[in-house]
Amino acid sequence: MNRDAVAFTLFGAAHSLNHSLFLVVPPLLQNIAQSLSADFQLLGLITTVTFFIYGTGALVGGPLSDMLGSVRVARISIGLAGAMSLIFLVARDIYTFAAGMFLMAVWASFYHPTANKLMVLAFPRSPGNAMGIHNAAGNAGQVLTPTVAYILGVAVDWRFSFVFFGVLSMVVAFFMDRVQLEGDEAIGRSGIALGDFLKVPGIWLILIFSALVGFVSRGVEVYFPTLLRLGRGYPGETAAIGSSLILLFGVAGQLIGGRSADRRGPTRVLMIAIVGIAVSLVMLLILPDSFPVVVLFTLVYGIAIFAHQPSMTTLVSYVTPRRLMGLSFGVMFFFTFGLGSIAGFVLGWMTDAYGIVTAFWANAAVAVALVVVTVLIMNRFRGVSHPS
Repeated sequence: MNRDAVAFTLFGAAHSLNHSLFLVVPPLLQNIAQSLSADFQLLGLITTVTFFIYGTGALVGGPLSDMLGSVRVARISIGLAGAMSLIFLVARDIYTFAAGMFLMAVWASFYHPTANKLMVLAFPRSPGNAMGIHNAAGNAGQVLTPTVAYILGVAVDWRFSFVFFGVLSMVVAFFMDRVQLEGDEAIGRSGIALGDFLKVPGIWLILIFSALVGFVSRGVEVYFPTLLRLGRGYPGETAAIGSSLILLFGVAGQLIGGRSADRRGPTRVLMIAIVGIAVSLVMLLILPDSFPVVVLFTLVYGIAIFAHQPSMTTLVSYVTPRRLMGLSFGVMFFFTFGLGSIAGFVLGWMTDAYGIVTAFWANAAVAVALVVVTVLIMNRFRGVSHPS
């Protein structure tokens, strides 16, 4: 029990901080833009490249964890990503800011592809439940990130917000050597059967889904606080709390999505979650502006966007051969965080050209297209069950 508690605490903290390093940007986007004399299109381009790097690195992280061992790669990832936050202390122009974001993304990108393997090795008797808790713990740890980042950014400086979470990351990396896992030995080079993976029946539907859901989620993550501040006139504190509420309700979404996928089947849960995402975005835009509507959006969207994750992960584990499992999660992560990251640039350009409300309507349109793709996935994989 003590070993499990230590592992869950450290892995959960690592997962949380892996995202928290980038959750600093949304609530302080306007402050950063003013400080560096940058427009939203340029900052959107930087976030797009950042998340593209973050997603692309997943294709390296998986094989690297086989070569060096998962715990070692996780420590390197979390520790060095945190260390890169120190660059922001000297960021007085957009180029230094971009360099800090890009270097954080390089090192942070290695963590997620190793997470599934870490959970399986640490909890071989119940890896599914462990992954659900791991994801929920990551969400729980991120809940206060936007609010804390905003408070620190306003009270001290936006640069200090990055450094605060960077130092926490380095502390967690230091203590991760206390986790010793059987079967986590370095095995050297291993082949990557990418061609075999791309031949899995129906896999391209899943990859298109991943890119679209990545676009929608990145769009909301980066620009929801800006919608509340510029589009609706709410103060920065309220906008930051809105982001925190999404993550808070996402804890329930992770747990509900994981358990429901086992009981009702992943495709059915996936369909419900994606419809919830599209409905929540449209609801936010068409209902009269009020704080209760904003809270309702964070509830529906927060549960739905995070409920889809364990459902899709379960579906991929059902349809992908076991020998390609690690690779499949890496490629999915690339499509979600890499290709989906284009939302930062596209919606930033639309915000500058047409306003933040129009940009959010565009994101809602992508969510509707995502519903169509999910219907195709449901029909293609209807009745799929866990391999015996």
